[in-house]
Amino acid sequence: MTSFDAIVVGGGPAGSTAARLLVARGRRVAILDRKRFPRVKLCAGWLSEPVWDALELSPREYPGGLWEWHRCHVLYRGASHVVPARGWFIRRYELDEFLLRRSGAELLEGQAVKRIERDGDSWVIDGMLRAPVLVGAGGSHCPVARQRFPPKPTAPVGVKERELPADAGEVAACRAGRDGEPELYLHEDLRGYSWNVPKTGWLNVGSGTAQAREVTAAWARARDLFAGHLPPSAAAELEHVEGWSYHLFDPAHLEACEGEGAWLVGDALGLAQPLTAEGILPAIVSGRLAAEAIAAGVPGGYQARLRAHPLFRDYALYAGLRRLGGALGRRSGRRSQSQAGRPSGRRLFGGFGDAAVARAFAWMFQGRPLPGGTILSMTLKRRTSC
Repeated sequence: MTSFDAIVVGGGPAGSTAARLLVARGRRVAILDRKRFPRVKLCAGWLSEPVWDALELSPREYPGGLWEWHRCHVLYRGASHVVPARGWFIRRYELDEFLLRRSGAELLEGQAVKRIERDGDSWVIDGMLRAPVLVGAGGSHCPVARQRFPPKPTAPVGVKERELPADAGEVAACRAGRDGEPELYLHEDLRGYSWNVPKTGWLNVGSGTAQAREVTAAWARARDLFAGHLPPSAAAELEHVEGWSYHLFDPAHLEACEGEGAWLVGDALGLAQPLTAEGILPAIVSGRLAAEAIAAGVPGGYQARLRAHPLFRDYALYAGLRRLGGALGRRSGRRSQSQAGRPSGRRLFGGFGDAAVARAFAWMFQGRPLPGGTILSMTLKRRTSC
């Protein structure tokens, strides 16, 4: 039996961030992961601007591949909109390896966690490792979340995705814009989106939908739509996409973020941005907040920090907008069925409304604070109480 001050299950951005801060506070920390790093992690690899402050790192200091972009191409209802915006893309293969190694924790790779037990005031992992603090950072199917916390009260979203190497010349010849500029297909029902991200000699292509069962059909449509902007040599590789599911942020998830010396961070807690599904930034921020709460030794401090943080306050508003949009969409559908032949509200707005939706969607990809958040919060409360 080997003892630590803290055991972190999962070596992704959330787990490595939490471990790094705890090590900096003098704790002996072990990170367990069932994979060996560097490992392939399917993810578009999108970073928004606030991530650099959360990492205490500048883009110039990051040693891996980095694709900064200043425009994104949003396809919506048959029209393409080029929208000024700013962000970065990375390869998770490189980012996760870098963050894990700089954490300073003791790394136990290739270790799948099977049994988590409580023994007095400590956690015991598979009868071999002991610590009073346990951090679940193993993603959507984290064993800490599965074994020690209740199921999420919300349904997961679905994703199909593939990252693959491609000839850089072919990618440059057919991509929609400059190297690293994302091409985003916003689904007409606003229940998901698809993406095509060129990264010099790499491509990341995928689809995500609010209902996991809808993702296969969405992927088929997106692949046809992106066909002209994908190298012909990638066609065979794109026959083999991988699918999984995860949870978007909901304030209800925070109710089960900690207990008995165990904490959940990142996708294990279900913190992805409610409208764009950005996951790396909330993973890193939650890892920091959990480590700060653990170091402070204040029970309940983590949940309070999550609720007070500007990022998750904005996420709570986005989640409210998402619920309101779903309710309005259902009402609109019922009205359109009862008023067949009349022009829909969406058509009445015409191209101006479509352009506004595309621009708003691109703006959210920058991860900037939500303007007028207090006013919007009050408006949502009034609207949902009616």
